[in-house]
Amino acid sequence: MKRITLTLVGGGASSLAFLDAFTRHWNCQPNQDVVIFVVEKKSVWGVGNAYTEDSHSNLLNTQAGVISGLPDLPGDFMHWLKAHESKWQPDYPDFTIESSSYAPRALFGRYMQDRFYRVIRQAAEKNIFILTVAAAVSSIEVCSDSTGYSISTECGHQLNSDAVILACGTHNKIMEHKQHSAKVFTSPYPVRSVTRAIDLNDDVVIVGARLSAIDVAIGLLERGHKGKIQFRSRGGFFPSVRGTQGTHRNRFLSPGYIEQNFGTLTLADLARLFQQELNHYRKHNEDTLESLQFPTPPVANFHHFLSTEIELANGPRGWQAILYSANAALDIIWRKLIEEDKQRFFTDSWSNAMALRVSIPKENAIKLLNAVKSGQLSYQVGVATNPQTDAIVYATGNARDLTQADSPLLHHLFNSGLAASHPHGGLQILNKTYQVLDNRGFAHANIFALGEITNGNFLFTSALDLIVEHGSRCATSVIASLTQPEPPVEELPRKQEISNKVC
Repeated sequence: MKRITLTLVGGGASSLAFLDAFTRHWNCQPNQDVVIFVVEKKSVWGVGNAYTEDSHSNLLNTQAGVISGLPDLPGDFMHWLKAHESKWQPDYPDFTIESSSYAPRALFGRYMQDRFYRVIRQAAEKNIFILTVAAAVSSIEVCSDSTGYSISTECGHQLNSDAVILACGTHNKIMEHKQHSAKVFTSPYPVRSVTRAIDLNDDVVIVGARLSAIDVAIGLLERGHKGKIQFRSRGGFFPSVRGTQGTHRNRFLSPGYIEQNFGTLTLADLARLFQQELNHYRKHNEDTLESLQFPTPPVANFHHFLSTEIELANGPRGWQAILYSANAALDIIWRKLIEEDKQRFFTDSWSNAMALRVSIPKENAIKLLNAVKSGQLSYQVGVATNPQTDAIVYATGNARDLTQADSPLLHHLFNSGLAASHPHGGLQILNKTYQVLDNRGFAHANIFALGEITNGNFLFTSALDLIVEHGSRCATSVIASLTQPEPPVEELPRKQEISNKVC
């Protein structure tokens, strides 16, 4: 019996996307099995950091009617909600099944878990055996005969594989330990644990002003917090509020148009394409005629900013639909953008662009505005080095520079030369094949990476539609690598050896 063994490091959304695509595209051969070890330190599969069990106030920023964890099924989450109400309704009695609703992220996580185990069942029908291993990977080594890889976990497991796929998601930054009189939380998650550890009357400074910072603030408010809460934003930007517009397919900011008309791109080209797209959108769709400016000015009056955003969100906001539709072209745009403008984008525009691109539901904006009106919540530009407060929560985002990430595995890969850090974030990979490059610039035959650790190559990888797309492309590349040339032949392990492992 021929056997191919893969190890998938990480068990979140990218892992699910890869496994689903691999199962669909794999051509089952007689007398051939595939064993895939999925190694996940959290012991929960299909969820990852984004959709883990946490406060119900952590909401998706995409409407329930269009979000899906699987390709070409935009209504799959809604279908699951209706078909499996008994699996979630007792724990989420206040959630109403409506296509325009913004569901708790933990509820979407339950859907992703369900889909993960469905893929396991479907894979078994094609002699693909997906085995979950609850452990943290600490190192990857090339086998002495150069025919495969040896993967070690922190608790002593060792797995031998023909190929390794790194889908290990986001990582926190290594935080400097400063002396504070306040309680200090180096991560905002899980929100439920952070908010319970803060006394109700504590004054709290939240360092950061993006989605994770908002999760903490809303979590505190929902718990009945009495003390003052303050956002401290380095750049002075804050996420926009999602309008009522539906989905849109771009004509100009699209893969086909850009590939056909541009050899290289500048930021000025992108500004012109956006304006063309907006004009086209407004010819064919109802839109709110709001003043658009980029870069936007920093938030000077938080009350006024939230009030204006909430009012605008009562109608369609075409520019938001355009930005979300541009996901399909992002990797092409980033590949064609000249290096000088890539550097300028990160230096001058990244925080501002993310505040516009990643919007929040109106219901959360209203909760924040009410807290501002009461005098409990405030917003300040600039980060004090030692703020005078009772508690500090760092919600400054994940480590884009992986040399600064709190991951023993990534540090091992860099120190051993098996991987190299991308100057714009993540690992260096080959864009078309997802093969990891070593520190000499050579591509590994069978070490691949996808998801958030590839953001330097693709700019933005955390939207679910992008996760699904990259998972499919990576799976196709892995299959091609495994089938050409012929994979090594090994005896199938005994039945008792093929069982889920837990450290």
